[in-house]
Amino acid sequence: PNRYIGRKFISELEDFSKMRDMRLYPALKSMPIDVPYLRKFIKEFIKLMDPLMERREELSPAETIEILRNSLDYDRYITDEDVPSPDDFKIQNINQLQLSAARFKDIKTFLEFAESFQGERVDNEIDNKEGVHLMTIHKAKGLEFPVVFVPGLVETICPTKKGDIEEERRIAFVACSRAMKLLYLCYSLNYLGVPAKKSIFIDEILGRK
Repeated sequence: PNRYIGRKFISELEDFSKMRDMRLYPALKSMPIDVPYLRKFIKEFIKLMDPLMERREELSPAETIEILRNSLDYDRYITDEDVPSPDDFKIQNINQLQLSAARFKDIKTFLEFAESFQGERVDNEIDNKEGVHLMTIHKAKGLEFPVVFVPGLVETICPTKKGDIEEERRIAFVACSRAMKLLYLCYSLNYLGVPAKKSIFIDEILGRK
């Protein structure tokens, strides 16, 4: 989210850090700031960054992204919605980023992996109508398929932490009812590098208590 820290301030910070022979972040913490609103935003920024800096050696990339999403209320910021929909394209993108980050133990290797994709073109247009269709539940409404896989049936995804349980139960039913012959309900033992719990919807569908 924008903290109104412009190029002029960044230039002044760089000059200050060079004069004091300091790195930028320590310089930011010690640099006198005359403008009240900038001083307020910088304090908030430091309050966010200090715990991350202290734990930088132990935090994985996926954990860092999760902390930033929660502490910045980032999902709501990028969607401009009080309760961001899991089907929102921007939320799907950041979820995919976090899933990719879970494969790496440190930021350096994750950034090297991310940089390897720069300049590459990904073509999502597939003309093979007999192939596998990957889509959101929302996009699948009104469609039916002989075989359907419903992945991600874990707590915090389906159902989410913040959503209305009845509405999410209805959404899960929509996903399951797309199958004409075979339905596969899938959940993972781990999600974003931490143990995952099976969705309550699976036991409800199977009639278990």
